[in-house]
Amino acid sequence: MVVSDRAFTARNIAVLREAQGALNVAFGAILSAYVGVSLSHMESQPFDHHTLARFFLGVAGFILCLCVGNSVILRGEVRLGILFLVLGAGAAYIGLREARHLGFETSVLRILSTCWIVALLGSNAVLTAINYLHHRDRT
Repeated sequence: MVVSDRAFTARNIAVLREAQGALNVAFGAILSAYVGVSLSHMESQPFDHHTLARFFLGVAGFILCLCVGNSVILRGEVRLGILFLVLGAGAAYIGLREARHLGFETSVLRILSTCWIVALLGSNAVLTAINYLHHRDRT
């Protein structure tokens, strides 16, 4: 039984979205654990609640823009996806700046963010390569 290119691509995208959903949950859990541990170490020190709120808004903006940008790229709208990724980078910068003021180890946050981005975009590249090879072999 030969699978059409559309069906093959649709199945691969469905599997990739499930995998990326699990990846987002995993990285979100790691981020939450790190933030929780960092805040527990600072419990004896006073910290600015407004700075903490800006940090969380920066992190939320980063996660939202990263996930939306990735989904838009999967739909084939690369320019719009890149726009969301750039907005996400700006939100990440704001979050890192506030994290530094709070006393977080920003290198850990940068490494985590970089791994997350590389994993999402790398999996998109793998899907593209698989679809290309499948299509190339059929023509």
